[in-house]
Amino acid sequence: MQLEQQESFEIKGPQLEVFGEAETRLPAAAKKRPAALAVLAVAIVASVLGIGGAQLKGQWRETSEIYTSQIDDYGNGIQQDFSNQADAAASLIRIASAVVGTDDADLQAAQTALDNWNEAADRKDANEQYTLNQQLYTAVDTLYTAAADEADSKAKGQLTDLYDSFVSSQMILDRETAAYNQEADSYLKLASGFPGGVQAALWGVKDIPTFEP
Repeated sequence: MQLEQQESFEIKGPQLEVFGEAETRLPAAAKKRPAALAVLAVAIVASVLGIGGAQLKGQWRETSEIYTSQIDDYGNGIQQDFSNQADAAASLIRIASAVVGTDDADLQAAQTALDNWNEAADRKDANEQYTLNQQLYTAVDTLYTAAADEADSKAKGQLTDLYDSFVSSQMILDRETAAYNQEADSYLKLASGFPGGVQAALWGVKDIPTFEP
Protein backbone atom coordinates (compact mmCIF):
# COMPACT_ATOMS: atom_id res chain seq x y z
CA MET A 1 0.00 0.00 0.00
CA GLN A 2 1.35 3.36 -0.90
CA LEU A 3 1.02 6.23 1.44
CA GLU A 4 -1.03 9.07 0.14
CA GLN A 5 1.10 11.94 -0.97
CA GLN A 6 0.83 14.78 1.51
CA GLU A 7 -0.17 18.13 0.18
CA SER A 8 2.64 20.66 0.39
CA PHE A 9 2.01 24.05 1.98
CA GLU A 10 3.91 27.18 2.85
CA ILE A 11 3.54 29.85 5.49
CA LYS A 12 3.37 33.43 4.41
CA GLY A 13 3.01 36.63 6.32
CA PRO A 14 4.75 39.89 7.24
CA GLN A 15 6.23 38.28 10.34
CA LEU A 16 8.49 36.19 8.06
CA GLU A 17 9.70 39.05 5.87
CA VAL A 18 12.55 40.08 8.18
CA PHE A 19 13.73 36.48 8.53
CA GLY A 20 13.57 35.91 4.78
CA GLU A 21 15.46 39.09 3.95
CA ALA A 22 18.18 38.37 6.48
CA GLU A 23 18.48 34.76 5.37
CA THR A 24 19.18 35.76 1.75
CA ARG A 25 22.22 37.70 2.94
CA LEU A 26 23.78 34.73 4.71
CA PRO A 27 26.74 32.88 3.14
CA ALA A 28 25.83 29.70 1.27
CA ALA A 29 26.91 27.41 4.11
CA ALA A 30 24.67 29.23 6.50
CA LYS A 31 21.57 29.21 4.33
CA LYS A 32 20.55 25.79 5.60
CA ARG A 33 17.66 26.47 7.92
CA PRO A 34 19.25 25.28 11.26
CA ALA A 35 22.39 27.30 10.62
CA ALA A 36 20.36 30.32 9.52
CA LEU A 37 18.26 30.18 12.65
CA ALA A 38 21.35 29.99 14.84
CA VAL A 39 23.00 32.95 13.13
CA LEU A 40 19.85 35.04 13.28
CA ALA A 41 19.35 34.17 16.94
CA VAL A 42 22.85 35.42 17.71
CA ALA A 43 22.16 38.59 15.72
CA ILE A 44 18.92 39.23 17.60
CA VAL A 45 20.58 38.74 20.98
CA ALA A 46 23.43 41.05 19.98
CA SER A 47 20.94 43.67 18.85
CA VAL A 48 18.89 43.45 22.04
CA LEU A 49 21.92 43.63 24.30
CA GLY A 50 23.84 46.11 22.17
CA ILE A 51 21.40 48.61 20.70
CA GLY A 52 18.87 48.06 23.49
CA GLY A 53 21.57 48.46 26.11
CA ALA A 54 22.75 51.71 24.58
CA GLN A 55 19.18 53.04 24.60
CA LEU A 56 18.73 52.02 28.23
CA LYS A 57 21.95 53.78 29.22
CA GLY A 58 20.80 56.89 27.37
CA GLN A 59 17.53 56.86 29.30
CA TRP A 60 19.46 56.41 32.55
CA ARG A 61 21.68 59.41 31.72
CA GLU A 62 18.74 61.65 30.79
CA THR A 63 16.80 60.74 33.93
CA SER A 64 19.85 61.21 36.16
CA GLU A 65 20.44 64.67 34.76
CA ILE A 66 16.92 65.74 35.76
CA TYR A 67 18.02 65.24 39.36
CA THR A 68 21.61 66.42 39.24
CA SER A 69 21.87 69.31 36.80
CA GLN A 70 18.94 69.96 34.48
CA ILE A 71 17.67 73.55 34.29
CA ASP A 72 14.59 74.52 32.29
CA ASP A 73 13.98 77.72 30.30
CA TYR A 74 12.77 79.48 33.44
CA GLY A 75 15.87 78.66 35.48
CA ASN A 76 14.11 75.95 37.43
CA GLY A 77 15.80 72.68 38.32
CA ILE A 78 15.70 70.41 41.35
CA GLN A 79 19.14 71.31 42.68
CA GLN A 80 18.75 75.00 41.83
CA ASP A 81 15.38 75.20 43.58
CA PHE A 82 16.71 73.37 46.62
CA SER A 83 19.34 76.11 46.77
CA ASN A 84 16.76 78.88 46.25
CA GLN A 85 14.66 77.55 49.10
CA ALA A 86 17.66 77.38 51.44
CA ASP A 87 18.50 81.00 50.57
CA ALA A 88 14.93 82.09 51.35
CA ALA A 89 15.09 80.20 54.65
CA ALA A 90 18.38 81.90 55.59
CA SER A 91 16.93 85.35 54.89
CA LEU A 92 13.80 84.65 56.91
CA ILE A 93 15.87 83.33 59.84
CA ARG A 94 18.00 86.48 59.77
CA ILE A 95 14.98 88.81 59.93
CA ALA A 96 13.25 86.65 62.54
CA SER A 97 16.32 86.71 64.79
CA ALA A 98 15.92 90.48 65.18
CA VAL A 99 12.35 89.92 66.33
CA VAL A 100 12.51 86.91 68.64
CA GLY A 101 16.20 86.99 69.61
CA THR A 102 18.97 84.47 68.98
CA ASP A 103 18.12 82.47 72.10
CA ASP A 104 14.60 81.67 70.90
CA ALA A 105 14.03 77.91 70.63
CA ASP A 106 12.15 78.15 67.33
CA LEU A 107 14.92 80.26 65.82
CA GLN A 108 17.60 77.83 66.95
CA ALA A 109 15.65 74.87 65.57
CA ALA A 110 15.31 76.60 62.19
CA GLN A 111 19.02 77.50 62.14
CA THR A 112 19.98 73.91 62.98
CA ALA A 113 17.75 72.60 60.19
CA LEU A 114 19.37 75.05 57.74
CA ASP A 115 22.88 74.10 58.88
CA ASN A 116 22.07 70.41 58.41
CA TRP A 117 20.76 71.12 54.94
CA ASN A 118 23.84 73.12 53.93
CA GLU A 119 26.18 70.39 55.17
CA ALA A 120 24.43 67.79 53.02
CA ALA A 121 23.78 69.93 49.94
CA ASP A 122 26.84 68.85 47.94
CA ARG A 123 26.30 65.14 48.54
CA LYS A 124 23.20 65.09 46.34
CA ASP A 125 21.69 62.10 48.10
CA ALA A 126 18.01 62.09 47.15
CA ASN A 127 16.60 60.60 50.34
CA GLU A 128 18.82 62.75 52.55
CA GLN A 129 17.96 65.91 50.63
CA TYR A 130 14.25 65.16 50.78
CA THR A 131 14.29 64.45 54.52
CA LEU A 132 16.37 67.52 55.41
CA ASN A 133 14.25 69.69 53.13
CA GLN A 134 11.10 68.60 54.93
CA GLN A 135 12.71 69.28 58.31
CA LEU A 136 13.81 72.74 57.15
CA TYR A 137 10.35 73.56 55.84
CA THR A 138 8.67 72.55 59.10
CA ALA A 139 11.16 74.47 61.26
CA VAL A 140 10.95 77.66 59.19
CA ASP A 141 7.16 77.48 59.08
CA THR A 142 7.06 77.27 62.89
CA LEU A 143 9.54 80.14 63.23
CA TYR A 144 7.58 82.36 60.86
CA THR A 145 4.36 81.85 62.83
CA ALA A 146 6.08 82.75 66.11
CA ALA A 147 8.00 85.74 64.74
CA ALA A 148 5.04 87.19 62.84
CA ASP A 149 3.04 87.32 66.07
CA GLU A 150 5.71 89.48 67.74
CA ALA A 151 6.92 91.58 64.80
CA ASP A 152 5.99 95.19 64.15
CA SER A 153 4.31 96.03 60.84
CA LYS A 154 7.61 96.61 58.98
CA ALA A 155 9.28 93.42 60.15
CA LYS A 156 6.08 91.45 59.63
CA GLY A 157 5.90 92.65 56.03
CA GLN A 158 9.50 91.52 55.43
CA LEU A 159 8.85 88.18 57.08
CA THR A 160 5.72 87.60 55.04
CA ASP A 161 7.46 88.38 51.74
CA LEU A 162 10.28 85.99 52.59
CA TYR A 163 7.87 83.33 53.78
CA ASP A 164 5.84 83.58 50.58
CA SER A 165 9.05 83.12 48.57
CA PHE A 166 10.00 80.16 50.74
CA VAL A 167 6.61 78.48 50.31
CA SER A 168 6.67 79.14 46.56
CA SER A 169 10.06 77.43 46.27
CA GLN A 170 8.70 74.46 48.19
CA MET A 171 5.69 74.15 45.89
CA ILE A 172 7.98 74.15 42.85
CA LEU A 173 10.18 71.52 44.48
CA ASP A 174 7.18 69.32 45.28
CA ARG A 175 6.12 69.38 41.62
CA GLU A 176 9.63 68.76 40.36
CA THR A 177 10.40 65.90 42.72
CA ALA A 178 7.06 64.23 41.94
CA ALA A 179 7.71 64.49 38.18
CA TYR A 180 11.24 63.21 38.63
CA ASN A 181 10.03 60.25 40.69
CA GLN A 182 7.69 59.27 37.85
CA GLU A 183 10.56 59.28 35.34
CA ALA A 184 12.84 57.41 37.74
CA ASP A 185 10.19 54.78 38.53
CA SER A 186 9.59 54.22 34.81
CA TYR A 187 13.30 53.68 34.23
CA LEU A 188 13.73 51.41 37.27
CA LYS A 189 10.86 49.17 36.15
CA LEU A 190 12.44 48.85 32.71
CA ALA A 191 15.92 48.20 34.09
CA SER A 192 14.74 45.59 36.58
CA GLY A 193 12.77 43.51 34.07
CA PHE A 194 13.93 41.38 31.16
CA PRO A 195 15.96 42.07 29.11
CA GLY A 196 16.51 45.41 30.88
CA GLY A 197 18.23 43.80 33.85
CA VAL A 198 20.74 42.04 31.61
CA GLN A 199 21.29 45.20 29.56
CA ALA A 200 21.88 47.27 32.70
CA ALA A 201 24.45 44.80 34.01
CA LEU A 202 26.34 44.61 30.71
CA TRP A 203 26.37 48.37 30.19
CA GLY A 204 27.25 49.22 33.78
CA VAL A 205 24.07 51.23 34.28
CA LYS A 206 23.49 52.19 37.90
CA ASP A 207 20.31 52.60 39.89
CA ILE A 208 18.63 55.98 39.95
CA PRO A 209 17.80 57.60 43.31
CA THR A 210 14.24 58.59 44.12
CA PHE A 211 12.74 60.96 46.66
CA GLU A 212 11.03 58.92 49.35
CA PRO A 213 8.42 60.72 51.50
